[in-house]
Amino acid sequence: MISINLLDYNGEVKKIAMQKVVVNAIGAIFAVIILIVVYWCFLKIETKYRDTELKELEGQVRKLSVQTTEIQSMKLQAKRTSEIIKKIGVLRSSQFQVTQILEDLIFAVPNEIWLTSVKQLGLKEIQNKNIPVIFIGNPKKIKSKKKSKNKEQSKQEFLEVRGRLFGKHSDEIIVNYINRLRESSSFAKVFLHKTNQQRKGDHSVRDFIFYVYMPMKA
Repeated sequence: MISINLLDYNGEVKKIAMQKVVVNAIGAIFAVIILIVVYWCFLKIETKYRDTELKELEGQVRKLSVQTTEIQSMKLQAKRTSEIIKKIGVLRSSQFQVTQILEDLIFAVPNEIWLTSVKQLGLKEIQNKNIPVIFIGNPKKIKSKKKSKNKEQSKQEFLEVRGRLFGKHSDEIIVNYINRLRESSSFAKVFLHKTNQQRKGDHSVRDFIFYVYMPMKA
């Protein structure tokens, strides 16, 4: 008669099932570990790549910063150069105008007249000399000039010219000289302020003063 121990058989089945569970669990753990290692390696490679890319971007930013500084410096230099050229142009124009004024003033002098002084004055200096308003211009315009900027007020657009005649001459020579000056495009107004006849030793001398308004071109 054959005898079978079912208890031993059931124990073996359970033992085999338990071994399978353990093996599966260990396999799952190894799989998870492998995934973690792979992900960690990926992150490390990605971080290294990002660091390299960031360094390249920082290098490009530094280059752009240097180029921007150079461009700003060039713009500033160009602006300064433009201002210098503009100032030179103004000085040349002003120099030409002054030269023209002196030529018109001197070439018109008659043989009988000697110019003893030519002085450039501003509006305030003219007003302090009590020159008639009719010579200076419209009083309203004078007030508006007072309200203008300081650089406009500092313009010396007037000449005080002093001269002398030797011998017995009338004011007609002086008047003719002034009329010739009034024909010049350099002078807007010419005003004879005063003349004075006197004797110096054996000679008769006539001194005179006149004022010229010569608006400066911008």
